[in-house]
Amino acid sequence: MILKDKRTEWKARYDAWKESGKSVAAWCRDQAIKVHQMYYWMKQFERDGSCEETSAQTQWLTVQVDEESLPTSGQGPIILHFGAISVEVRPGANMGLLSNVVHVLQNRC
Repeated sequence: MILKDKRTEWKARYDAWKESGKSVAAWCRDQAIKVHQMYYWMKQFERDGSCEETSAQTQWLTVQVDEESLPTSGQGPIILHFGAISVEVRPGANMGLLSNVVHVLQNRC
């Protein structure tokens, strides 16, 4: 994984942690992430000011859903397409994780 991809992945994690309202330790425990890694990346983002710069901007993602593919019961999965990548989202999915995945996919070059 190149540094840009790693930075994008950790920025998504950082944003998810900020939105969770949890302590760093609690969030990292829930996500099976080492606390010292999270603190390292927090320091990197705060040092270069990218936290304030990125989080202040709202970014919208366009999602195209074909009506005939929607289940009538409302309990089936939703499939998101990002170019050649498809993501299947099932009922009860972890929205924090989905947010991280969408963020990473948005920032891929």
